[in-house]
Amino acid sequence: MQRINLFTNPVFAGPLTHVSNWGDANGTVRDNALHVTGTSGGYGFNVAVPFNVPLVLSMRVDASEDNVAGMAIIQTSDRPDVNQFLVSEQLKRGISDVLYRFKITDHMMRFEIHPNGIRDIAVSNIIIERADTYDAALGGGILASSPATPCHSADAAHRAGDAR
Repeated sequence: MQRINLFTNPVFAGPLTHVSNWGDANGTVRDNALHVTGTSGGYGFNVAVPFNVPLVLSMRVDASEDNVAGMAIIQTSDRPDVNQFLVSEQLKRGISDVLYRFKITDHMMRFEIHPNGIRDIAVSNIIIERADTYDAALGGGILASSPATPCHSADAAHRAGDAR
């Protein structure tokens, strides 16, 4: 099964589209990352995803302070007062690779960053994909030996990895 990133601009190349922000949250792009700052509000994108399919969000986050900034995955509806937070988490200081699993049952997915007074939070390498393709990519593929488990084939032509 082919892996497809549903987040259409993962390295933030070119202009960002369908962005909305509120409060004094603001975003700028540099070094292939989205940098969000502000004392209140949020900055986010709507992302088209398939409904009723397990999904995975993977990204790198670099936060300048502990437990101040946050991110959220929201299932939107046609009534803004009925949006549902599926994931909402405060982020730790430093660089973190984060992974979330979720499912959107209808309407649209919204990805948001809430700076909450932080000096800078940088988000990069965003991947949103079907969980089945993500899991197959991690656990599937060709099996080969490694230095920890060398190939024991008697025929050197059939050995893979570290054949000693």
